[in-house]
Amino acid sequence: MKVSEIAAQIQARLEGPGDTEISSVASLAEAGPDEISFLTESRYADQAAACRAAAILVPDDFEGDVKAARLYVKDVNDALERILVLFGPRDIKPPLGVHPSADIAENAVLGKGVSVGAGTVIGEGVTVGDGATISAGCILEANVWMGNDSYLAPNVVIGWGCVIGNQVIIHANSTIGTDGFGYRLVQGRHRKIPHIGIVLIEDDVEIGANCCVDRAKIGKTVVGQGTKIDNLVQIAHNVQIGRHCVIAAQVGIAGSSQLGNYVVLGGQAGVADHIKVGDGVMAGAQCGITRNVEAGAKITGTPPRPIRTYFREWALVQKLPEMAKEIKQVRKQLKTRGSTKNHSEPGES
Repeated sequence: MKVSEIAAQIQARLEGPGDTEISSVASLAEAGPDEISFLTESRYADQAAACRAAAILVPDDFEGDVKAARLYVKDVNDALERILVLFGPRDIKPPLGVHPSADIAENAVLGKGVSVGAGTVIGEGVTVGDGATISAGCILEANVWMGNDSYLAPNVVIGWGCVIGNQVIIHANSTIGTDGFGYRLVQGRHRKIPHIGIVLIEDDVEIGANCCVDRAKIGKTVVGQGTKIDNLVQIAHNVQIGRHCVIAAQVGIAGSSQLGNYVVLGGQAGVADHIKVGDGVMAGAQCGITRNVEAGAKITGTPPRPIRTYFREWALVQKLPEMAKEIKQVRKQLKTRGSTKNHSEPGES
């Protein structure tokens, strides 16, 4: 697309040449003469001045000197997202209709404008909403309900009876509705506990690649509306996740735990079973949450403590070698003083 065409698409004010053809989007440091870049903060103005891009997105109040054409916008991040869509791949979704190799049960119901990719299996009693996309190799077991405009990437598995809301995105190789990890030791052997509940994924949820959400033993495992989950996350049976949470990669949430709304869990954080995490809690990476956390807390570490407390402790830990050396010196001085006193002559003090 030409610079002028991009400006028109994002309603930007263009200053500079608009006829250059743009092939891609790149950072200020890496952009070439056929690419568009972006300036999100004024502290990067020096990089913008040296940038080789054909055009740069800049805020409305930008006054710096750049060689490239300038596209003035109110919100650079918003404009950038729209440009990324323009330059994104066009063939992610399978074409409308059902691929000949798909295996669909006779009593399954598919809505209008549905796309079903090669090798997909759709079981008995499944309902798929309008505009939904089911990519190649997916499996929807019996009685799954999938809402309008939801998207399953290749090889996603949805277990029997589970419910996927509207405008849900689930990335490749994730499994929704696996059996919960539950066993009882009986006469020296682990006996499997039946899990007959389901998973409910509410509207506008996005789940990354290679995630697992276990079905409930009874009732529902729930992922609340608008929640965003990164890759490689494990959510155990009967977990209740609130609305608009953000869960980073490699998080593990043990059975029957409850997360409130707007909770943020950093990468590799862990939540023990039957824990309650209040609304708006922010937990740092690798935080081990072993007790209930009140709403609004900002925590990190294992066991979890307030972030300020954690960093004060960390600062002290860094001083331990120096403190140990000082203690050793003090002990040596005390020992020398005690030895001198013990060998002093009568009458000396």
